[in-house]
Amino acid sequence: MPLRSLTAALLAVATVCLLACGTGEGGPDPWIDECSSAVGATRAPVVTITSPDSAESFDSSSSINWVLSVSDEDTDVALLQVELLDYSSGGPEDIDVAVPSPDSDGRVIFSMSAALLAAGLNPIHARATDPDDCQGEDDVLVCIDQATCP
Repeated sequence: MPLRSLTAALLAVATVCLLACGTGEGGPDPWIDECSSAVGATRAPVVTITSPDSAESFDSSSSINWVLSVSDEDTDVALLQVELLDYSSGGPEDIDVAVPSPDSDGRVIFSMSAALLAAGLNPIHARATDPDDCQGEDDVLVCIDQATCP
């Protein structure tokens, strides 16, 4: 058998063995991307901002009422960490607001002062992180002081 054919045959046998054997420790297949929809993978949480509406305007002296819905196929919603991030300066910045844990239905309801955000359009992301560090996000534009928004 020529060397090229022997090398190809050995590679095929090794590939079949790796796929059939997995990790050898009863753990997940080492080739599965975590936080994906692949069979056997950890699922990422799903977050939906239901309030405020996108491009909704607020005076800096008012409050913004937030309603988020979170779910996770393989994690109890009580174990999810939920946070708000401001992307108006180019990168994610934590907003200094205590976001409560989801209730048993996966709802997160809270208010924050609009003064925590800069005047103008603010792209705000709600992010949920599960114990496996998988993340889900949703975003909304929030306008502070209408005269400063396009």
